[in-house]
Order: sequence, then structure tokens, then C-alpha cells
Amino acid sequence: MNKPTLLFISIGELATHLLEAVARSDIFSTIIVASRDINKARKRVNNALLGAGIEGYFPQIIAEDLDVHSNDFSTKLKDINPDYIFSAPSLFPWWKLSPSDIHIPFAGYTALHLSLMQSFRNQIAKADIDAFWIGASFPDVINAMLNRTGFGPDCGIGNVQEPIAKIQMEVGRATKASPSEIDVKLVAQHAFEYFVLNDVIPHELPPYMLKASLGDKDITNIAEKALRQPFAFPYDLHFNRVTASSALVALRALTSATETAIHLPGIGRYVGGYPVRVSKAGIAFNLPEEWSMQQAISVNEASLPWDGIESMTEDGTIFFTEETQQALFQCLGKPVEKLSAETAQEQASDLLRALG
Repeated sequence: MNKPTLLFISIGELATHLLEAVARSDIFSTIIVASRDINKARKRVNNALLGAGIEGYFPQIIAEDLDVHSNDFSTKLKDINPDYIFSAPSLFPWWKLSPSDIHIPFAGYTALHLSLMQSFRNQIAKADIDAFWIGASFPDVINAMLNRTGFGPDCGIGNVQEPIAKIQMEVGRATKASPSEIDVKLVAQHAFEYFVLNDVIPHELPPYMLKASLGDKDITNIAEKALRQPFAFPYDLHFNRVTASSALVALRALTSATETAIHLPGIGRYVGGYPVRVSKAGIAFNLPEEWSMQQAISVNEASLPWDGIESMTEDGTIFFTEETQQALFQCLGKPVEKLSAETAQEQASDLLRALG
């Protein structure tokens, strides 16, 4: 059976880590690395080829010149015709977002992701291809914004998936069971992981839902304690390797003929992250029987203020919290109450000038 083709559109730090991981796997027959900087793409490709070859993997990886702002983008994309697309673009990466004298909640930088993701959305839609699109730029929010205004990513990766292994390891120690035997289901939005992957014991957590089982036994009480254990974590470039692991798990599941239980954020129009069952046939929500879908949706939406968003409307507009509005005013020198598809480019340009 032919294996699918994966296309990376843009090759930042996260995409580079994922490229190195998939190069050492047997998931794809061809991996294409597209960038407007073809020299950078070739270097990243050769690095992945060499490292994978040392470990005994010799995949086909190709560098392509592809600029989302060029007139021939959609034509080139149609010619490539990938089965899966992975994109994680940003006009200013998260690990550089630290103005020395202004603290802006994470959501205040959303325009820096949304403006590029909108460009990708428009070009992918124009190409009219049948590819599964993974959007990994602030997916808990961006993907919902895009899907509520038209075409958007099928899902994101990371975030809700990342605390799962911590819970399994800590519960495994407490119960003397193998971590892999512990079933965890978590509903949580982007902000959640910063509180539980931390060396400080959290006094309060963003809204979430958690259930853990060992066989037929409910061990959620043990998992709740495990969740709050101190866990020193590097919120720097090393963090990208963890997120790449989440992406690799997702790609294995999405290309498999059999279903796999994992967690994904940014599924279609839905804010936040959910437990799901995934295969190449698609994504199905995998909530415990006692949880309703509406409960899960409400919990994720209630977590938005922890990222600096008061609410998101059905048309994909986000309204910032008062804290975010004040920080943006201090940074930009003008009032900013919300972000929409129509204002994304202007707001991104304002932020770039201020951060420059």
C-alpha cells in the first residue's frame, strides 16, 4: 500500500523538530519541505536526511521554493498535491515574545499567527486539493477563528496532549502500574499546560475536565494529585521537541487504518482540546459517557480568559480581557478591544512595529 505524502509549509523551529522526527519514521513515502527561503529549506532537509541516514532511515525528503504571498503558490501546491499539510507559521515566534517592560497575555499576540494562517487558508482553498491540514499556530484559538469564517485547519497538535504523559508517569509511581496501562481523558485549553508543567504547585487551574482509569477502576482522584505535582519544565526552544512528539503521535494516528485514542486541540470550529479517537478515516470525539459535549465545549471556552481572551463569537471574532486591552494599549498606544479576520493584518503590523 502506498504511503502518504507530507508537506511542511514554512520551516520554523517546531516544524524543524517534527521534520527530524518524521524522517526517522516510516509514516510517509515523501516529505516535502516548502519555504520562501529555498536555501534554508535545503539545509534543513539535508540535516534531517543525514541524521536519519546515520540511524538507518533513508526517506525521500525534498526542498521546494514556495512563498505564500506569491501568485503561483496555489498552482505549485496543486502540483505537489500532498495528502497532509503541516503549518506552524508566525510573524514573530512565541519564544521571542518578551517585551522588557510590558507583560502582554499570550492572546495579545494572536494577530501575529492569524494574519499568516489566513494567507495560508486562502491559498490552500484556492488550490482546491484534498489534503488534511494540521494548523499548529495557537491552534486552540486560531483554528476555530478560521473555521468560523470559512475554510480552516482540520485540527492542531500539542497543548492538551502534553500533560498526559506527566499524569501517566506520576500515577504509575503511585499505583505501581505501568504508565502505559493508565487511561487518561482530559479536556483543556492552551493555557492549562503552563500551570501543570511547572515547578510551582498551582493554587488554581484554568477550567478543565479529567478522568483516569486503570482497567475498570476509576483513579481520577490519584490523577488529580499527580496533575498538581511540581514538574520543572523548559519553556524555551527545547519545548518544541515535546510538541513535535505530540505531532508525531497525531500523524501516526491520522495515517493509520485502525483507531488510536489520543488528544488534539483546534478541531474544526471547537475552541480548546479534547480526547479523540483518530484514524485516516477521520477524528471522533472520545468523551467519557458521563461527560456531555456541551460541558466539554463550555469548559474550554471558560478557560479562554486565562490566555487573555474574554470570549469568541460565532463569527470567529475574539474579544480581549481588560488586562490584555490595557497591555496592548501600553504597547501600541491605541485602544484594541478585539481581533477579527478583517483586522488581523493591521493588528499584526502594529505589533511588529512595537516589538521591532
